[in-house]
Amino acid sequence: MQARKNVKSLFTILFSAVLCIAVFLSQTASASASGYSFTIEVEGKSYHLNGEEIGIYKGNRYIKCLEGVVDGIFYDTATFCKDASLTFTPNEIEPFKFSSERAGRGINKEKLIEDINSALKRGENFARASFIELFPSVTVEDLKKYTYKMAEFSTYYGSSGNSRKHNIKLAVSKINGTVLKCGEEFSFNETVGNRTEDNGFLSATVIENGEFSEGVGGGVCQVSTTLYNCVLTAGLKVTKRYAHSIQPVYVEPSFDAMVSGSAFDLKFINDTGGNVYVKAVADGNLVTFTLYGEKPSATYQRVSKTVEIIPAPEVEIIEDGELEVGVSEWVKFSKNGLKSEGYLKVIDANGNVSSIKLHTDVYKTVRGQLKVGTKAVDKEEIIS
Repeated sequence: MQARKNVKSLFTILFSAVLCIAVFLSQTASASASGYSFTIEVEGKSYHLNGEEIGIYKGNRYIKCLEGVVDGIFYDTATFCKDASLTFTPNEIEPFKFSSERAGRGINKEKLIEDINSALKRGENFARASFIELFPSVTVEDLKKYTYKMAEFSTYYGSSGNSRKHNIKLAVSKINGTVLKCGEEFSFNETVGNRTEDNGFLSATVIENGEFSEGVGGGVCQVSTTLYNCVLTAGLKVTKRYAHSIQPVYVEPSFDAMVSGSAFDLKFINDTGGNVYVKAVADGNLVTFTLYGEKPSATYQRVSKTVEIIPAPEVEIIEDGELEVGVSEWVKFSKNGLKSEGYLKVIDANGNVSSIKLHTDVYKTVRGQLKVGTKAVDKEEIIS
C-alpha cells in the first residue's frame, strides 16, 4: 500500500513538472512580448523561461508553477541513487547475496527556489543551481540486520521407510525458500498443499484417531513438528497448533504439531520488523529448519514436562491357527499414554528468566496385540 502511495506521489510530481516545464525546455533565450526572460543554469545546461511563464503580482515578478519547474529540472539532470538489494538462495552454503547501494546526485531544489525568488526580487534574470548528494534509503548494512540466524531445529527420520522419506522430502521442498513479510501469517497447509497422490505424496504410516495406520502423506507431520519447534525458539508467535492423539517418538511431549486435511493446520505470524526467511533441508537422516530475520530480543528454550503416565491396557492376545504352538508375532506394540505440558523458557538481554506455558496435552494409550500360534506340531516331523 505504501509503495502505491509513493508511486502515485511520484507520478503527481512528474505530471506537475511536465505541465510547467514542457514549454520552456524547448525554448531558446528569446524574449517575449513583455521583453523579460529568465535563465536557470545547471552545469552546462540552460533552461530559459519567457514572459509566458513569468507573472507579476503587486509589482513583483514570479515564475508560474515554480516548484513544478524545479522538479522538472531535477528529474532531467539527476543521477539517481540505487538502494541495496538482497537475494535469498536457501540451497547455497551462504544463503544471502547482496547488491550494494549507490549514491546519486541532484540539484538542491530548496536552495534553487530560494535563489530564483531572490534574483527576481533584485530584477535579475539568472540563477545557477547547486548540487547535493542523494543517499539511498536502503543499504547493505540495513539488509544484513534482517539476515540473522534466529533459530535452527532438527529431528531424525533416518530409520523411516522409503515412502515416508519421500513425503518428508517433498513437503520440505515446498517450504524451502519461503519469505514471510512483516505481519504475514504462514500456513503449513496452504504452503505444502493437499497431501494426495495427485500432488506427489505416497502412502506411509500415519497416526489417526489414536491408531497407527496407512495413509497418503504419512511423515508430513514430522515436517510440521520440526518447523513448529524452530518457530518457537525463534520467538515468533504461533497462532495455530494441534497435538497428535498418540505421542510421536521424534520429539518431546507437548512439542509436536499435527497437520491433517484443511482443518488441522500449523500457523504462525512474522511479528518482527522485517522479512523472515525459511531454509528447509531433508538429507535422508535429519529434517532441519533454519529461520533468518531480525535478531530476537531474547533467547528461547523449550521445556517438556510429563505430568502423568497413563499405563497401556493389557495386551490383547489373538489366537492364530496358522502359527504353530509356541510361536508368537506382534501385530501392534503397546504404548503408554501420558499427560504433558509444554513451556517456553525466555531469557532476555539482561539475563532475566521467565517461563511461558504453551499448552497441556493428553496422549492416548495404544493397546498391544500379540498373535499366538495354536496349530499343533506334527511329532513325526519333529523326529524326522
